[in-house]
Amino acid sequence: MKLNILDQSPIIASATASDAIHETLRLAAAADTMGYHRYWVAEHHNTRSFASASPEILLGRIASLTQRMRVGSGGVLLSLYSPLKIAEQFRMLETLFPARIDLGLGRASGADPATTRALQPHLATAEDGFGRVRELIGYMRKDANTSTSFSEIHAVPPIDSLPEYWILGTSPASARFAADNGLPYAFGSFINNEHCIAALQTYHQHFRPSRLLERPYVALAVFVLAAESDTAARRLVKSSELWVTQTFVHGRNIPFPRMEEAEAHHYDLREQFVLEIRRQAAVYGDVEQVAERLQQLVASLAVNELTIVTICEHFEDRLRSYQLLAEALLDTPQS
Repeated sequence: MKLNILDQSPIIASATASDAIHETLRLAAAADTMGYHRYWVAEHHNTRSFASASPEILLGRIASLTQRMRVGSGGVLLSLYSPLKIAEQFRMLETLFPARIDLGLGRASGADPATTRALQPHLATAEDGFGRVRELIGYMRKDANTSTSFSEIHAVPPIDSLPEYWILGTSPASARFAADNGLPYAFGSFINNEHCIAALQTYHQHFRPSRLLERPYVALAVFVLAAESDTAARRLVKSSELWVTQTFVHGRNIPFPRMEEAEAHHYDLREQFVLEIRRQAAVYGDVEQVAERLQQLVASLAVNELTIVTICEHFEDRLRSYQLLAEALLDTPQS
């Protein structure tokens, strides 16, 4: 099994954004010794919940601190940027860290409308998202870009190897685009699991081999929290669960609450409904239960890689969860 980490650099109410970024660096260095295959960082804007707004900068630092893992974006929000600029940023990263860079591409803006306008005043329409992906892929090719409008433009620096790029999504539309273009597909179950089966079916059904990929290849991103006991895991997950309800029911822009606040909270009916939906897609408990459930997911959904998202109040508990999973599911000796 190939296990990956998606780190959103969560900000906890008892800590700072600087703490979150430095915890990301600590976790990446540890994960490199545990046997994790990829380490991706996220992009979020105008939020008190996550500290990473610039994955292209953060992943460069992570790559310099690690030796073995692939590192990348999970993902770059391409609707906000010039495809040429992103192509050149990731060509530079590939030059610095050959055969270790991933470019995960998302179409969403990852921000509220006002923040989106501030980031990109002349933003193209949402329907143009796939067109921007095509343009970027043209710039990333080893040979000259072949798009009609930009055939005279060459992204620099020239490189012998290319970053590995993925289409990220939570819908059959993103799955179909990845399939039609012969690209690997990462489904964000931890964001919205409603269309998971339909999206994966669409991807496998319509996949067309390309010069980049001969057969379908899928990574599933899941919220996971493992502990020594089920009781401990259920307590540790409470911070994340309260954040989910406050964010998606009440629209609050907040850091992740402390466990004491979460344990004292009384959920109303709307909050309970959202929480139950979230729990159906999350995997948490003692490490034996979690490992078994993850193995079942891999088998039942025919995915090639699992990408793990873990958020709780204390960094040591989050690190321990990743350690337990590595020990249970990976062959790499633990240090």
